[in-house]
Amino acid sequence: MKAIFERKPSDFDLRSFEVSKTIRLPAEDFEAVLQKPMRDYDFIQENIEQMHCDSSGVYHCLLLTGEGKKDGLLVESEGYGYCRYASYIPNISALTSPALQQFNQKMMEAVDYIVSTGTQNTTEGNWIISFDELAQQTGFEHDFNSMDTLMDMLHEREEVANVELGDSSIDVCYYLDFCPQYGGHPEESEPEQLPEAPSPVSRLKDLLYLHWEDIHLFHKDVEVQPATIVELNEHTLTDAGKVAWADVLDAEVVKVYNGYYGLQMELDKVKPSRLEEFSSMLAGYCPVSDYETWVTQDGDTPLQSPEMK
Repeated sequence: MKAIFERKPSDFDLRSFEVSKTIRLPAEDFEAVLQKPMRDYDFIQENIEQMHCDSSGVYHCLLLTGEGKKDGLLVESEGYGYCRYASYIPNISALTSPALQQFNQKMMEAVDYIVSTGTQNTTEGNWIISFDELAQQTGFEHDFNSMDTLMDMLHEREEVANVELGDSSIDVCYYLDFCPQYGGHPEESEPEQLPEAPSPVSRLKDLLYLHWEDIHLFHKDVEVQPATIVELNEHTLTDAGKVAWADVLDAEVVKVYNGYYGLQMELDKVKPSRLEEFSSMLAGYCPVSDYETWVTQDGDTPLQSPEMK
């Protein structure tokens, strides 16, 4: 996507406008207008009556675009054959479809409501909103297609760690930095500290020179289902395993402590779902072929003796 950037703008003189007519040009002709907007063009001259500024200050414009193009140019020529007044639009989809514009607006309002309500009210890091509440507060009526879009938009928000769709509600997990009401977990507020990870930042792979037994991996912000990793060290994974799980091995170690499950390690800068899959894999909850590819075998006996699923 492209946009126009002005150097040290004093202000942005925004004007109201309406699209009187959309003209879809051959792609090369549209590019020519963008490169030389001060040249006279027949398609502008032929549509002069479509362009004017009314008594309310609203610009009535042509919307120029090209075949296969998503961007466009608003033109109000003031009776001339060139782009006397013009504004570049990076994405014209909403302009060419009022229905799509309304849909986008409603989706944005729904996402804003979900995120603001959840982050401001949750004390545990997640918040459930029913479809009925969403409809009452934003007018958003869910259906199969719109829910896919809503889920994608929620995942794009920096506050959101994970989204789960239920039969009648949406359960959203948030990063705790955005949750002012979060109170932590009392049972782990003052855990028994083991030797801390080296400063300033240690990654999981940096600590595998140690021999970890019966360890449980947790995410700093999002609750994951722990699995007991019987043995974890620098020899546990094969070269293929280290490549496949590089993102988990690069996770930042926040702390190591004795908690509810025993020896626990809290990690950050990794997707919660990947962390959970990594633990499950090392616990044997994966296809045998994957386990044998990723986990080092000691002869015919794996480092662990998991029940393969």
